[in-house]
Parts: sequence; structure tokens; C-alpha cells
Amino acid sequence: MNLNDYVKFDDSCKQFEIVTGTQGKYSYDDVTRVSVLNEKAKYKGKGIPFTAVLPGGPLPSGLFQNPYLYVGIKVVLKDNSVLPIYVSKEKVLFNSDKYLNDVKEANDILKKLEKRLQS
Repeated sequence: MNLNDYVKFDDSCKQFEIVTGTQGKYSYDDVTRVSVLNEKAKYKGKGIPFTAVLPGGPLPSGLFQNPYLYVGIKVVLKDNSVLPIYVSKEKVLFNSDKYLNDVKEANDILKKLEKRLQS
């Protein structure tokens, strides 16, 4: 995993740039929270991203009728805007090896992101 494939950091300006999601540069100070979440594949790019939590919480409704998801990180800013960082390059089948790998990778990215934002 290369963090720069998803997010690029500029510690001197305290900014980060999202590579695989909402394009743009954002200030560390504007971030209120970050979390690893799922998004139903049919909703990607339509409305607020990442509305369903990962296995630590409830599963998305209707999951078994539409078992394909995108795994990623939800970044919430002070103005309540939501920025997605997509870890899944393509939709993945829930609980497949690829899904579980994407969840692991998203958690690794989240830890690094939180560490940077706290500094």
C-alpha cells in the first residue's frame, strides 16, 4: 500500500490532497472526523458518500440483494461537507477476499491520516 496513491500530504502548509475521491486540497484544521465506511456500488457518486458503516456496526439495508460495495474513508469538514477517499478501485463483493483486503487497507490509511491530522 502506498498512501500517496490515495492521499498526498503537505505538512509544511498543513494541507492534504485527495487522489481517489473528491479532488482538491483541504486544510488539516478543517477536518472534524474521519471514518472507514462502505458505500453501495449503485450509489457511488450519487449523493452523500459512505452512508453505511463497516462490520463493526449495522450492515447496509438490502445488502444481500445488491452485495457490491466500495470501501473508503469518509472525511467530514467543519462546514459539514463530506469528502470520500475511495480505497476500492472497483466495486467489490461484500465479505470477499478483495473486500476484506480493502477494509484492511482503509484502516491502515485511516491510522496514518489521523496521525497526520493530530500533528
